[in-house]
Amino acid sequence: MVFAFFMVVLGLFVAIAYKLRMLTLDGAFSSWGLGVVVCAAFGYQGFGLLLLFFISSSLLSKWGKEKKKELRTLSVESKGRNAGQVFANGGAAFLAGGGYLLFPHPFWLALFIASLAEAAADTWASEVGVLSKGEPYHILRRSRVERGISGAVSPLGLTAAALGSLLISVTGALLFFESRWTIYVLFLTFLAGFLGNVLDTIIGGSVQLGFRCSICGSEVEEHTHCGVPTEQIKGWSSVNNNTVNFISSMLAGLAAGVMMFWLQ
Repeated sequence: MVFAFFMVVLGLFVAIAYKLRMLTLDGAFSSWGLGVVVCAAFGYQGFGLLLLFFISSSLLSKWGKEKKKELRTLSVESKGRNAGQVFANGGAAFLAGGGYLLFPHPFWLALFIASLAEAAADTWASEVGVLSKGEPYHILRRSRVERGISGAVSPLGLTAAALGSLLISVTGALLFFESRWTIYVLFLTFLAGFLGNVLDTIIGGSVQLGFRCSICGSEVEEHTHCGVPTEQIKGWSSVNNNTVNFISSMLAGLAAGVMMFWLQ
């Protein structure tokens, strides 16, 4: 009965998100499927943590929307998250839920929390960092670049990443763990989430597919820009932003999970 109630509530949230264009149609179905597995594995705590990530990320994507348009860095998520983006950010959490249903162990809980912490850190850094007044610093090129380019960081973006990871880590630790384990899990998942975002930045600046527009000269992630095809300037054809996001969140989750397994 309780599970059925949460399925109805989840369906309502997904329908509202679709109506508000926070999700595309395939993104809505994917989100519902992700929510079902998370609820089945982690109960209302998992549902609440997943909801916290989604709402906070969606609200930040709307923040400064006009300025993002001016900077030509408004992500495709403004049209709503599609299935690929949902899996990129929540795929590790989905696998953690499946693993917990088959083999219940705190390993999966830590993986679940840390993967969402990394996804939150990445989303917060991207959505807030692009609004920084100064040009960001590219970690690998060791130079200032345009805002919105993969591989670049700013003080504002790093602060946002830390806060995003901290929000999910604190909430997850309090929801799932008691006594001395709370502080351990908080520290592990926060650190894994934040460092996972740094790893995301490094991968994004190196092997992620990147293009240059022949019209405006901007470095972009799309195959077309300003109405014309773009020219590939870096990366592997099989590695796009969704790939990088999934790898980073999965590695962050695994790092926290392994540490939790060792502590147990």
